[in-house]
Amino acid sequence: MDQTEDRELYLKLKEGNERAFQVLFRKYYSSMCHFARQYLNDSELAEETVQDMFVKIWEKRETLNIESSVKHYFFRSVRNHCLNQIQHEKIKKQYENMVLKNAHQDINPEQYYIEVDLIQRIEKSINSLPPKRKEIFRLSREQGLKYKEIAETLNISVKTVEAQMGLALKYLREELKDFSNHLMTLLLIFKKSDPSNKG
Repeated sequence: MDQTEDRELYLKLKEGNERAFQVLFRKYYSSMCHFARQYLNDSELAEETVQDMFVKIWEKRETLNIESSVKHYFFRSVRNHCLNQIQHEKIKKQYENMVLKNAHQDINPEQYYIEVDLIQRIEKSINSLPPKRKEIFRLSREQGLKYKEIAETLNISVKTVEAQMGLALKYLREELKDFSNHLMTLLLIFKKSDPSNKG
């Protein structure tokens, strides 16, 4: 019965029914915050992460496609948001350590601007990918999901994930060819999942 009720609320949510959205929010918010805290070990950050996940669900409601249980989808989404947050914090920490390590070294302004420009170009290039390809790329490189997990999340085949990732990487290599000597920065920004480890 619970799943049937959630399904009905989800269908109303897709149509823009705010009350259905509020009911789902109130129903799962507390338990999802508790779930997120297990990953983030920070109550405030956990709440922000859950809220952000719900905001994205509302924003993408018209294209939202939940084939499995709504509850399962919500918790999986929160987990992905948490992993993304952890990765973000990890990158920030790596950057802080790099700054501290180089604090007493001579600064090379040219190198600094090259790296800043590269980061901006990477983000711009990713954003110019077709929507589905961009989503697959971000799930893989930013959230660290395996190809099988991406396929399950988006309800597509693993072969489709592989093909889209191949096209995305080919496009990015072409777009960023001017920075070929500096592409190691890419590894600091986007966690590279092992293509051979597809679950």
